Amino acid sequence: MGKRTLAMVVYDPAAAQQRDAKRARPAAGAGAVVPYDAAQPAGAEPINAVPLNAMAPPRPRRAPAPAPPIPPEELACLRKHILPALGLREDLPVHFIDRKRVTDTDLNPQQNRFRIPSEGALGRLRSILTVDELDSANLLEDPVSKSTQQPKEDDAAADKEGEQEQGRKKRKRRGKVHGGLPVKLVDLAAGASGELLLSRWSSSHGTIVKGGGYMDYIRRCSFKEHDVVDIWAFKQRAFRLLGTTIFDESPLHVFIVKKT
Repeated sequence: MGKRTLAMVVYDPAAAQQRDAKRARPAAGAGAVVPYDAAQPAGAEPINAVPLNAMAPPRPRRAPAPAPPIPPEELACLRKHILPALGLREDLPVHFIDRKRVTDTDLNPQQNRFRIPSEGALGRLRSILTVDELDSANLLEDPVSKSTQQPKEDDAAADKEGEQEQGRKKRKRRGKVHGGLPVKLVDLAAGASGELLLSRWSSSHGTIVKGGGYMDYIRRCSFKEHDVVDIWAFKQRAFRLLGTTIFDESPLHVFIVKKT
């Protein structure tokens, strides 16, 4: 067995320190962030992001609907005298519909009708009627709304249609026949009218009370042109208990009160 030769190694402190420093130094480029560049498919177009507010113009904001008039206080004589005189119970719900100024068209014999403001008819009168009653009065469906049309313009259109109604009758044009819901007008001076009809015109969407005997009744009422009146409505529903009728069904009553 041969002898193994041992070589003597001389320790050099400066060289050892240089090797340690080289090991501690990171390699060039180590830890650097390399951006990812994915290859796009052939023929693909780059996507250009567009802010949402630049894609379509902002929707115009509609003016808020005017607040309904504050319901006035009921007349003191309403429940003690008026309702019993009409054969209705004293605790009957009475609903404020709207306030309006009486116009010439409400008193004109050629018009022969009383107009109820559209906002009150659609917003408050409809809520107290049944589906069948709304259908009879042509109030079941909402009218086709126009962005530029306001309730006051609807009322003006209703007045215009009333002015043209007489001309249509003279020309004997055939149009849609308007029926109506049975209704009675009530006034402090004139009392209750005979049976009239509540209906809405299909073209102008004006809600009116019309019928035979309207002018004879309206001439006896306490209000005149330009007077401000409050419009109320009430209707008694039939009520039966153990086969006995406690309350009879009544027609719709529209109570017109002149403001003093």
